[in-house]
Amino acid sequence: MLTRKEFLKAILLAAAAGSTTLVQAQTASKTLVVYYSWSGNTREMAQAIAKELKADIYEIRTVTPYPEAYNATVDLAHEQLRQNARPAIQKDVPDLSQYSTILLGTPNWWSHVAMPVFTFMDQNDLSGKVILPFVTHGGGMSSCERNIRNKYPKADVREGLAVYGSSFSLDEIRQWLKENKIG
Repeated sequence: MLTRKEFLKAILLAAAAGSTTLVQAQTASKTLVVYYSWSGNTREMAQAIAKELKADIYEIRTVTPYPEAYNATVDLAHEQLRQNARPAIQKDVPDLSQYSTILLGTPNWWSHVAMPVFTFMDQNDLSGKVILPFVTHGGGMSSCERNIRNKYPKADVREGLAVYGSSFSLDEIRQWLKENKIG
């Protein structure tokens, strides 16, 4: 039989353990917008999404920037894709374990996610998370959503949003989030 003191101590320990679980559960439900942008289109969209959701935001940045000239970047991106290259990215990724939902943004480069996004995906396991892809493009979603689904078969990858250039609207974003039960 427990003494009164032992009983009260056990109750306090159980309550403390319960509140720790609650804090962890609240932390794990956070949302992060992760994106790579070369021209700024994907950045603008990512910022609008993060503002709409009041979510944290993280920009994937390459160690060596892509050329400023469009054609030089297109050529380099094509060569990297052909070689399955992974450009080095900055190693300042936030602790992803605190997020349950990741919105992953990329430009469509040669019908795939941009190579820096491939690097991010290779370096970060998002299994068990909800992932919403968003893509800025000049030619559709192409294989971008499939690239993400293939990389994260143990994640809940939901329907992506593809937007031509910088032509997104807040209504379009809100509808997409609503359809995916986010926000």
